[in-house]
Amino acid sequence: MASNYIFLDNNGIVVADTADIKETVQNEFLAALGSDLSLEDSTPQGRLIDIETNCRTAVINNNVAIANSINFNLASGITLDAWGANFDLERDPATSSSVIATVTGVAGTVISSGSTAQTQNGDLFYAENNITIPQSGSITATFLSVEKGEIACPVGSLTKIIDGTLGWETITNLAPATLGTLQQSDASYKQEFYDNGLFNGMSLIEDYDNALMRVDNVISARVIENGLSTSKVVDNITLLPHSVYACVDGGNNTDVANALFYRKSAGSNWTGLTGQTVTVDVVEPTYGDIYQVIFNRPNEIQIYASVTANSGTATSSDLSDDIKTAITKYINIHKIGEDVSILQLAQAINSAIPGIALNSIAIGTSSGSQSAANITIHVNQVAKVSAENITVTINA
Repeated sequence: MASNYIFLDNNGIVVADTADIKETVQNEFLAALGSDLSLEDSTPQGRLIDIETNCRTAVINNNVAIANSINFNLASGITLDAWGANFDLERDPATSSSVIATVTGVAGTVISSGSTAQTQNGDLFYAENNITIPQSGSITATFLSVEKGEIACPVGSLTKIIDGTLGWETITNLAPATLGTLQQSDASYKQEFYDNGLFNGMSLIEDYDNALMRVDNVISARVIENGLSTSKVVDNITLLPHSVYACVDGGNNTDVANALFYRKSAGSNWTGLTGQTVTVDVVEPTYGDIYQVIFNRPNEIQIYASVTANSGTATSSDLSDDIKTAITKYINIHKIGEDVSILQLAQAINSAIPGIALNSIAIGTSSGSQSAANITIHVNQVAKVSAENITVTINA
């Protein structure tokens, strides 16, 4: 079997060599049953030779897959998940789309969690919790898509009650669904290893990033250090001598402080900006001494956007809402200090809505100062946008 494997020493890849397997099996049959045996594929022995060849090929390919899974760069699927377990990194699961629906009916009616309704496109949504209809006869509640992923639910499309409760009369949604997500891809998961999981040292910038991004609910972080004995200015921020500046979006204050404390070099200082600073006392476990950890929360820079477009070949029933969703998804995943690119914004819209024809896009930090220029975001800031700050014009 060893001859069926090729080892590429330069990159550590194992390749299956199955070219001669069928010939090997044929020779075995000839040796066992006589040299005059017909080897035609249509004969009974020909079919048996094919079956044996396929079995041996499958075993070799399986062995190659197992061998290559030891190589992180080639691992995929559950093998990559096993790598993640070694570094305490879990793949992000698929999530449901979420929509706020208005249900009406007889006062006192209890709609059990899990009760389903259907959109005009045939997608099922279920009640997240029990719903009790009040005396007014109307109440809003959260419904989640049965299927995971980006399941759309445009305004007014969730209207059909499927397994309704007696007394539940209508359902509708006045706003589109917040789209769910697909299971994290192998490529994205691998990038998370490089961002978070493969650094377990102390004091390096990568180590701070690793520690912070492993804190629950941290969205992004930006860390800068000054190793000089004098102050240092970076992106309009004056860092104290021998200090660390950390700006963190998301996460519990105590968890963030602990992550920073156990990565910082002994004796170094913290830099914090007035108005953004969080100070947390951390107890050092060995001696019980209390140390202050200082970090910043980012200033949220609200983005305003105006889009003019033609429907082109796009088939969406509500292009305006779809454009707003695409913009909010693109901008609200921005990291601290990440600029807002007008080109990438256009690409995000085109990717989310195939066939749309964009005429113009303008962005800015106020409704009256929008242009086609990129928006610079500093290391103590993060870009955010809400649907009400987006204006969409669809030309006929």
